[in-house]
Amino acid sequence: DIPAGQHVAVVGPSGAGKSTFMGLMLGWHSPAQGTIHVDGRVLAGETFAAVRRACAWVDPSVQVWARPLLENLRYGGASEAALGPTLEAAGLIEVLQQLPDGLQTDLGEGGGLVSGGEAQRVRLGRALLRQDNRLALLDEPFRGLDRSQRGTLLRRARSWWSSSTLVCVTHDVHETAAFDRVLVIQEGRIVEDGSPGALSSDPSSRYRALLDAELAVRSGMWSGDN
Repeated sequence: DIPAGQHVAVVGPSGAGKSTFMGLMLGWHSPAQGTIHVDGRVLAGETFAAVRRACAWVDPSVQVWARPLLENLRYGGASEAALGPTLEAAGLIEVLQQLPDGLQTDLGEGGGLVSGGEAQRVRLGRALLRQDNRLALLDEPFRGLDRSQRGTLLRRARSWWSSSTLVCVTHDVHETAAFDRVLVIQEGRIVEDGSPGALSSDPSSRYRALLDAELAVRSGMWSGDN
């Protein structure tokens, strides 16, 4: 049960079922048992269509088209009214400055004329530009960007959607400390559900184990000269 306006982080090992969990809300998958309800109504038919209209989705699989940057951002009928703040929030100002024709620069097939990290910022910008989003679903939304950039963009996205329900799948476990709530998924099941503070203070929790493992990688593998 996710109350309206709550920000929930979803963590767990690769292959645990985090993206499948998101796919249930997006309609890519149907539950084998039980039903999903949104605003008290079963997620099907017109309710599903209404949820999609009110949903922002950021995922590396979102298509970037061989069209100008402006058309990519406005894809789906988004208004240009908030274009300036959107470019700033999505970290696209520096990208825009490097494009030969600015907003009219064609991004190439599959966004091939921009880097992977720049394409991720385009995907974020497209989602931010949509208006009246009640639900934001972010699945590894900043893959291809360095750690500091990922953290900055996540904070901006959460601020932008501060009054929306937000669910974010991430491998940056330390970034989830500021969330209202964390779900830990393992082998297709939610095995822990609570506040980051409570879960991290429990030395036997899986969430604490994920935090410790991330810290070990950062201090061990990435701190040496090699």
